[in-house]
Amino acid sequence: MQRNIIKHGIVTSAAILAMAAASGGAWAGGLLAVDFDPTDFTAPTVLSNTYWPLLPGNDATVFIYIGETEDGCAFNKITAAPGDIKVFADSEPGYEFYDGFVAQVVLDREWELEDVECDDLLATIAGDPGWEPEEGLGELTFDWYSQDDYDNIWYMGEASRDFGDECPSLDEVMLGAPVDDWPDEETFLDCTGGSWEAGQPGQEEGEIVGEAGIVVPSDMPAAGEPLTPGTYWMQEVAEGAEDMAKVLRQNATVSIEDGQFEGDYDGCRKIKEWTALEPGASVEHKYYCAGSGLLLIQGIGGGPTESELLILATP
Repeated sequence: MQRNIIKHGIVTSAAILAMAAASGGAWAGGLLAVDFDPTDFTAPTVLSNTYWPLLPGNDATVFIYIGETEDGCAFNKITAAPGDIKVFADSEPGYEFYDGFVAQVVLDREWELEDVECDDLLATIAGDPGWEPEEGLGELTFDWYSQDDYDNIWYMGEASRDFGDECPSLDEVMLGAPVDDWPDEETFLDCTGGSWEAGQPGQEEGEIVGEAGIVVPSDMPAAGEPLTPGTYWMQEVAEGAEDMAKVLRQNATVSIEDGQFEGDYDGCRKIKEWTALEPGASVEHKYYCAGSGLLLIQGIGGGPTESELLILATP
């Protein structure tokens, strides 16, 4: 089987992107059909999946990614802390199995820094790992994840917000402020357009109820069912969001030239992600390496053709 080799520093070349986009061969695989069953979650907030150990223990973790954009450099910081828990309640009829379920809250923030060189940003972070930009925050999301007993990480929903002057505080968004507490329903929809919750309906009558989906599967997603190239699954099922993922390779090699994760990584999992609502509109290839996590994200095709590289993780 052909091995896919990616060599990546801060500067992304067209040749590297072309190599990353290459695929070939006929895969087996098929639909990953794993039903959400709350009895399969003994420790749902321990996110220790070796391909993305977001919160493997009792210490807070931080993951920092940077990547070139057309105007400068993107700075993406993902933070998970023990005790930041989302509790699900009052699900729609037929989805009561979400009631009382808990998930780990993971804060995901991304800054778009114009006229900033990624090499300079890398040096800044090396000197001060706790540094954060003072301006340029473009996106903030509280993601909700749970891990089952097979080590699959499930995506349970998110609370996202915009930064208009009329938007309520971040704490209110995180806790799911009722529509009545906002200035008006239109402002509510504008400020939280990407938000959804497993077991809850959309904002308009008849909108689809959100359902949990697997965001990162384990090598053995269910008893006796190993993950193989060609396997695909739904990551997110909600109003306006139907995200898909597919295993392209299980044996990619990634070479990182900068930051804490400098080195070569074999046996990495290459995943294609896209939205079923707009095929080809925004496609990403993600490289998950056992023991290290998500090392490389590459924009392919219809979306912004930028790459993000993991440069720091703590502890």
